Amino acid sequence: MPRSFVLRLIAAIGLSCAFFPSWSLADSHHIFWEVKGKHNTIYLLGSVHMLKPDDSALPPEALRAYAQSKTLVMELDLNDAGAEGALAGETEMALLPEGQTLSTMLGSDLFAKFKAHAAVVGLDTDMVERFQPWFAAVMLEQLQLAKAGFDASSGVDMQFAQRAQVDGKPIIGLETMDEQLSIFATMSDQQQREFVRSTLDESDANANETEEVVQAWKNGDTAKLERLMRDNTQESPELYRKLTVDRNRKWLPRIEQMLHGDDNYLVIVGALHLIGRDGVVDLLERQGYTPVQH
Repeated sequence: MPRSFVLRLIAAIGLSCAFFPSWSLADSHHIFWEVKGKHNTIYLLGSVHMLKPDDSALPPEALRAYAQSKTLVMELDLNDAGAEGALAGETEMALLPEGQTLSTMLGSDLFAKFKAHAAVVGLDTDMVERFQPWFAAVMLEQLQLAKAGFDASSGVDMQFAQRAQVDGKPIIGLETMDEQLSIFATMSDQQQREFVRSTLDESDANANETEEVVQAWKNGDTAKLERLMRDNTQESPELYRKLTVDRNRKWLPRIEQMLHGDDNYLVIVGALHLIGRDGVVDLLERQGYTPVQH
């Protein structure tokens, strides 16, 4: 299984989470935990950020947790009226320095491969010539997912954000758009080229390799997901640290603070932020809490 598949599961923008199908309501477990504070409960839900509309059913445990929670906590406040404008402004950090182009950054062979993949999904490479490789890779993958029928509005995050907006339920964002995008924007040139290369290689990956991850997800099999993640992140430990460990540790004090309150919270983050060593669940256990998977 290509390394990029796992990395994007934990990436800020959450692109490859889309490859997971619908929640299997018959399964005994989900990527979902309950943590008891002294006077309240924190629910932790692993998110699938994009889904096909036909695969967008939400697990009943999460729906009950939402009903019992006063506040929704997400990586970003998706209902923030200024978020769209902020994203437009932050694309400036995705621009290459004056005089540089995507084609020269990637080199002739890699750019030719990128151009071939772009043509399949209708992406005009002239439109991305001024952008950094990481941003071009994100654009390409978004279009590939859309072509395959995946939709962010059907994803777990957006479904709950829309419910919260209708219900007038507040959302707390654990980080800003600037913080998310800066993870990619601060990659070295070599890391960015590798990011593009792995994106292109992934699109040709064998479906059976993806199915192994899918089944572990559907079964709530955290041990298997952890093994897959560990096996496929060893080649890029620095990027893995930036995308997961650093962010998990940054979120932990805020989640702990919530556990000292009186109200319940439903915390929704990318699924692989919750599993394995240095995952949010593991970090909470080290602090003396007892997360229970449902």
